[in-house]
Amino acid sequence: MTSFKDFWPLYLRAHRHRGTRIGHYAATAIALSTIAASIALQAIWLTVLGIVLGYAIALAAHRLVDGSKSLVTVNPVWGAVADIKMCWVALTGGLSAELARHVGRSEEHAIGPMVESHR
Repeated sequence: MTSFKDFWPLYLRAHRHRGTRIGHYAATAIALSTIAASIALQAIWLTVLGIVLGYAIALAAHRLVDGSKSLVTVNPVWGAVADIKMCWVALTGGLSAELARHVGRSEEHAIGPMVESHR
């Protein structure tokens, strides 16, 4: 795999279950928050802590939700970038379309939106 463009569909298939995505949203929020705190407080150890906690939560989400393996061994940098992209696409309302395009309609029951809409 030579590009992020090739990695992204693989990443989405590995995160087709809502519970796995929720774990990744929490992991990304914790990692980014601790990195920001690390910069504000000039405490590099917070960055390390945030990254370790983020990866631990993300790995646990895979094991506990769907029994799958993380893509961290494929490319940890692209995995981190994809986590941020997935969070952004979810927050801006485009994740269902991305999942449908790359995962397919046959698994629509597992896709679901980040937040359920009750109209």
